Amino acid sequence: AVVSTQSTGVLARHYVNIQYLSLAGCTGFSTAGVYYFMVGQGLHKLSHLDISGCSQITHEGMRYIARGCPLLHSLALNKLARMKDESLYFFTKYCPNLKALHLRHASSLTDTAFMHIAENLPRLKTLCVEGNHNITGASIKMVGRGCPDLIHLFIIDCIQMCDTGLKGFSGTRGLRVVNLGDCIRISDHGVRNIVDGPSGPQLRELNLTNCLRVGDTTLFRIAQRCQSLAYVSFCYSEFVTDAGVELLGNMQALRSLDLSGCAVGDAGLASLGNNPNFRNISLSECNQITDVGIQKMCSRLLLLETLDISYCVNVTDYATKFLAFSCRELVRLNIAGCTQLTDTSVSYISGGCHYLSHLNMSNIPNMTDKALRFLRRGCKLLQRLNVTICPNITYGAIQRVESGGCVVSHSIDVKEMKLGPILPLSQTHKRPMSVGYSIFPIPNHA
Repeated sequence: AVVSTQSTGVLARHYVNIQYLSLAGCTGFSTAGVYYFMVGQGLHKLSHLDISGCSQITHEGMRYIARGCPLLHSLALNKLARMKDESLYFFTKYCPNLKALHLRHASSLTDTAFMHIAENLPRLKTLCVEGNHNITGASIKMVGRGCPDLIHLFIIDCIQMCDTGLKGFSGTRGLRVVNLGDCIRISDHGVRNIVDGPSGPQLRELNLTNCLRVGDTTLFRIAQRCQSLAYVSFCYSEFVTDAGVELLGNMQALRSLDLSGCAVGDAGLASLGNNPNFRNISLSECNQITDVGIQKMCSRLLLLETLDISYCVNVTDYATKFLAFSCRELVRLNIAGCTQLTDTSVSYISGGCHYLSHLNMSNIPNMTDKALRFLRRGCKLLQRLNVTICPNITYGAIQRVESGGCVVSHSIDVKEMKLGPILPLSQTHKRPMSVGYSIFPIPNHA
């Protein structure tokens, strides 16, 4: 059903005890509908409101909502690309108790809006900003100083964000989760403001994906200061090497680690084996990794649940043998693009990883129907299988796997197989040619 202007009017007039309201993606009501937020008797007790994607709400409409909902604790204003600084100002002025503010893809906001946040929302605990290319480090620095109670900080894909912005958080005491993914101007010097500050020993999650200037210096400081860290990502940080990774192996609280695209080799993997508490490890596109490193790491990670070694082109069947019979608790495994693997690898996996539910073995040309036969026998809990761009796997083998309840992704043109190839009129009397498969473009494996 479409939420209309009349519907929002009914809510605002009669539902006086509503505390949680989500109108995300509802574009059927107008500014006249949110006028009732201010003049109606209902909705004044709202504590959580989500109007993400409601781009039809005007500047004046934002004022109506802010005036009518003074007790808001959580506000989501995602996907409002045309929202201006003045609209956000209304919420900072009339909703002083806001503790969580989500601004994903509100790309028109500038530093002025974040100055309002710093000045008017001292109790803010969660701030999420994504895809904003206008804000600079100067305004984020003010937010850090004006909102000392922040616990969750997400500043994602803000290309003008730099080390200056992180200086404002050097005195913040309560940070637990920090996500600075795709902020490409951040370096070791900026991250040090958080790691070396009062929040360092309490930090639980740190995401530095695509922070290209971050390197081993940050890993050294993390190993010294952040002993409570459970999740960390250095995905595609080219300056992260074995020297830094070796320090992470001694952090016993660490559960999840993403080193995709880093310059990590066998020595770094061997050190990761020192922490038997790892549950999730991603090593995609680490081209220096060989069978030796996989063997040394997996032999001691007996509780590992998720492993991604996709596009590690030097890995062979020898590595999967140790992987399968050491990490028997594996639930998700990604070996896509490991072109040296054969059906033998799948026989090891099916023999040792009986709890496997998700397997990606796409873009491995040596895989055949025999591999799928091994999976049907040994991996009874398999739910999803990806065999895209495996030219030697036939549709008949895929159907047999699907008959067991597994969802299989493949690149075989089933419609062409059913109809047969289109032949010229001069050849219609001949027996149809055998139909092969068609290969789609390589999907994004990340």
